[in-house]
Amino acid sequence: MLRRPFLAILLPTLLVAVACGAPQEVTIGRGGQMSERDTPPEPVEQVDVAALLGRAEAGDATSQRELALLYSRGQAVKLDPVEAARWMRAAADQGDAQAQHDLGLLYQGGLGVEQDEAEGIVWLRKAADQGLASAQFNLGLAYAQGNGAEQDFEQAVTWYRAAAERGSGFAQHNLGVMYDTGEGLPQDHAEALIWYRKASQRNVHQANFNIGVLYAEGRGVPQDRIEAVVWFTRSAWGGNAGADSAISHLFESMTPEEKQRAIERAKKEGQIGDTRIDAFGEPLDPAG
Repeated sequence: MLRRPFLAILLPTLLVAVACGAPQEVTIGRGGQMSERDTPPEPVEQVDVAALLGRAEAGDATSQRELALLYSRGQAVKLDPVEAARWMRAAADQGDAQAQHDLGLLYQGGLGVEQDEAEGIVWLRKAADQGLASAQFNLGLAYAQGNGAEQDFEQAVTWYRAAAERGSGFAQHNLGVMYDTGEGLPQDHAEALIWYRKASQRNVHQANFNIGVLYAEGRGVPQDRIEAVVWFTRSAWGGNAGADSAISHLFESMTPEEKQRAIERAKKEGQIGDTRIDAFGEPLDPAG
């Protein structure tokens, strides 16, 4: 058997200490990936801090949120998580959905405020109810993990679906995981594949890995090890180290002819350059 599906994990972009990495496995722990934001922050070089502060003090919610982001990163101002949380709260109190989302994540992470995951859920829910996809995703993740609320896979599915239907690639991926594992809804590998494909189209590389698993094991689709290699190769190109070992595992059960066909497929799609897979089943090397 190959590895279980990945469950994407998102944490706030506004936290300077959080690094961007790959989503973690479905064993559900806090990971270090940047979250999808519905409103990308303004580039620092274009920010007039004095003018921004003036607008924030005058009560403009967008300016308050943008100022909070600067304090959270230490960009154009001195790093100050407490001040970041204060301005984020000011914007959130005015109903700014993105600020409510970010404040919720601050409470969940205990950055600039005392950690309170339940309070984090409150603010994520406010933003999710306004239709913010990133809040819907992170609310679903909180329910899946049991962070701030009792673990509830059905609620997780509800919020993943809401975000997925708004185009969140990570939510599409995680909804696929729920169908794949049968957590929170009836297990349906064919439906899992549909959502994995949607996530793949949004460059969620872990979805490529999970598609490869479905083809390798013939779950939801006819078994096709060559197609599985192609999807694992795509995942490897996205930086998933586990994809190489999955390819090696597959090659152990493939004939030399199947291996060659898999190599040719990968080459045809431009996924590998010089062949680094031989009849002994050495893993693909994206460097070519």
